[in-house]
Amino acid sequence: MKLPPLTALRAFEAAARHRNLSAAARELNVTHAAIAQQVKKLEEWFNLPLMQRAGRGVETTEQGARLALGLGEGFAAMQNAVEALAEDDAARPLKITLTPTFATNWLMPKLGGFRTAHPDIGMMINPTAQPIDLIAEGYDVGFRFGAGKWPGFKAEQILDGGHAVFAAKSLLKGRKVETPADVAALPWVQELGMNERRVWLEAHGVEDCAPQNVLHMPGNLVVDAIRRGEGVGNTGRIWFEKDVAEGRVVSLFDDDKTADLAYWMISRPGPHRPPLKAFLKWVRSEIGR
Repeated sequence: MKLPPLTALRAFEAAARHRNLSAAARELNVTHAAIAQQVKKLEEWFNLPLMQRAGRGVETTEQGARLALGLGEGFAAMQNAVEALAEDDAARPLKITLTPTFATNWLMPKLGGFRTAHPDIGMMINPTAQPIDLIAEGYDVGFRFGAGKWPGFKAEQILDGGHAVFAAKSLLKGRKVETPADVAALPWVQELGMNERRVWLEAHGVEDCAPQNVLHMPGNLVVDAIRRGEGVGNTGRIWFEKDVAEGRVVSLFDDDKTADLAYWMISRPGPHRPPLKAFLKWVRSEIGR
């Protein structure tokens, strides 16, 4: 059987519970006349009298009382379900996906500030270089390196993505590196599963004469390995600004192929739940520093 209009059912249930049309109107934020009209529509739908005047208020008929009881229980169950779902969503940990390099060199050193300010927000952080479907896997926000083209998502550029080949002065020990061919004689550090050394040398017209002299490791360890002098590496300029300024690391060659790339914060369009709003606001404030 087809149900009556929900608006009419809500108006009738409120009027029956308050036994007053004006009180029902205040609850539903409508006019007294609107409540009366909806009750009349419901009576016409059933072709039964459901409510009648009683002094300065109203009361239900026998049939109206039965309907009001059922509606009250139904609306209460709906309210409980909505509140339970909202509570579950508010308590759900904030799920974040990001590259290992970004996690180690940007997010994790700063995250204590956010957690101190928001101790009630749980977090799940997944550092991975593999692309993740935010919607299918239930992630709230992602941080990725690229050109900012993620259809269907809101992408905010947060960090410059330019790359360069870096080396610690402790590795060079005064050796001059003036051409790409000079780099081929040096040990290299690169992320597991990547061929950055070969790709970079080939792009600069140099044969890789020592491919065995490569240290492969998870992406979150590469920057520190370069700082320690374990090899040269092609990585983000943003991670070595302080090291270069203080003379511990030198930039050997800028990688102009990454000039149009950057680090982006990716989220779904539309309204965000409160934990995500707080996190996005915090990220923007940290970038602004």
